[in-house]
Amino acid sequence: MKSPIKIVFGKELKDALRDKRSVMAAMSYAFFGPLLMAVAFYVLISQLTDTSDVKINIEGAEHAPAFVAHLNTQGVVQREEDWPAGQQPITLAISPEWAENVATAQPARVTLTADFSSQKQRTDLRRVERAVETYTAQLSYIRLQMRGIDPKITQGVNLVKHDTATKGSKAAILLGSVLIFILLSVFFSGMNVAIDISAGERERNSLELLLSQPLTTHQLVWGKALAASAFAMFGGVLSAVLIPFIFKLLPLHEIGISIALAWPMILLIMALLIPLALLATALQLFVSFRAKSFKEAQTYISLLLMAPMLVVFGVEFARVKNQILYYLPLTGQHQALLDIIKGESLQWGAMAVSAVATVVLSMLLLRLISRMLSSEKVVFGL
Repeated sequence: MKSPIKIVFGKELKDALRDKRSVMAAMSYAFFGPLLMAVAFYVLISQLTDTSDVKINIEGAEHAPAFVAHLNTQGVVQREEDWPAGQQPITLAISPEWAENVATAQPARVTLTADFSSQKQRTDLRRVERAVETYTAQLSYIRLQMRGIDPKITQGVNLVKHDTATKGSKAAILLGSVLIFILLSVFFSGMNVAIDISAGERERNSLELLLSQPLTTHQLVWGKALAASAFAMFGGVLSAVLIPFIFKLLPLHEIGISIALAWPMILLIMALLIPLALLATALQLFVSFRAKSFKEAQTYISLLLMAPMLVVFGVEFARVKNQILYYLPLTGQHQALLDIIKGESLQWGAMAVSAVATVVLSMLLLRLISRMLSSEKVVFGL
């Protein structure tokens, strides 16, 4: 005879698979999230490694032919064609007193006019500024030499950098935000299923029918939780497989970064997501059963999803470094994923503690839900 948990699990899983909306929701975030990030990184890499000329308006070029020649060697050239409609031109105006200022060792004025808030022109503006700064340094060097002064006298400290970063550690900086999609995919992918098998069944008056069957509320809750966790885990697995594959297609080598995740590491990432998927489902079921209606449950869970996002983004962008993060739910999985990307040695003990803590917290929530279902107020949404 089958276990009541298996029966409830099979029933809820079949019902969820019949709902195309739940299946598409489980796939959409896990697929389109990393894909959009990959497109954004591709555009960024293209801008950083773009070697094409920056075409701008250069006014007063006849006053400083040597300066204009230097700009051309740096890839900043005179624009011959008209600017696209709606795009502000970049103009570099050279002062008519250029030759006099250079001859008298005075600062020669050059005016750069552009829309500095434009995202599209930010890379071009940086290249123009670097070209001007390079010429300024050369001109200052020559002026000091002409006066018999060693230009090195202006250099108070000679900083020598030895970069010990590996390609993996550089990849972790870039992919730290992408890894967040793997973690959050387990929260988003099973969300619709968790709402439908709790608040949805209560509105359809099928929850009380299930409770009238010969099974305990604990068995009912575990069956539902495992079904929703299966969808949550599906989204996590899809993200874990797609992200390394998608980012292998990007020209990351052009910026000194490489991603090499072998299948054992990908399987380890999937294993890290199992307790997290159960925790995500337990939280969503708890909130859904506490809500009065299906729409109210959607609203509350939408707010609930902000919590893991704030935690992960806070740890990632605030660069919080504390050993305790390795032992906590969610942050423990996040730190382990970063170590995997960096290629560093994994803290297996901390990973085990974090996984156990996540499972224990999930079990406590599910136990609390089973007690809630003993109340008529929760069952009938009163």
